[in-house]
Amino acid sequence: DLTVYSLGESEWLKAWGPPPENAALVEVTGEQFMWNFRYAGADGVFGKTEPRLISTSNALGIDSADPAAADDVLSTNQLHVAAGRAVRLRIRSKDVIHSFNLPNFRVKQDAVPGMLIEVWFVPTRAGQYEIVCNQLCGLAHYRMKAFLTVEPRETFDLWLSQMAQGGK
Repeated sequence: DLTVYSLGESEWLKAWGPPPENAALVEVTGEQFMWNFRYAGADGVFGKTEPRLISTSNALGIDSADPAAADDVLSTNQLHVAAGRAVRLRIRSKDVIHSFNLPNFRVKQDAVPGMLIEVWFVPTRAGQYEIVCNQLCGLAHYRMKAFLTVEPRETFDLWLSQMAQGGK
């Protein structure tokens, strides 16, 4: 199991419970000074990543030799989800401690280098919401914000399909 929790988090999660089986999974990676989001493609499997492959053109170190990586969808500072469907966020950091915060949904989780931490929520209200970093993560911390777009399932599916085709 890739999920890592501290003792306090595990006690909190017992009260909250596990995510629903059909929850959408999105990987969230914080780095100075942006949020990277990755969705598994049509195969439903994330491609492998390797830290040694990280570069300016490959921010997450995705292994292009892995067939499962070919259909992964990447987005920078734009998280899209379907309204009414539970979302599991698998959160990590590439560099320093960040704090992924969706204040409108009462979701806040630190992103710690070397750890993979999951949280989940159900977005119920369509709209666009700000994602902020609540941890002072460097001189340009003020620039580290992104947006969550909650939309009807059909609109989300169309967006994901367009992103899979190169954002057309």
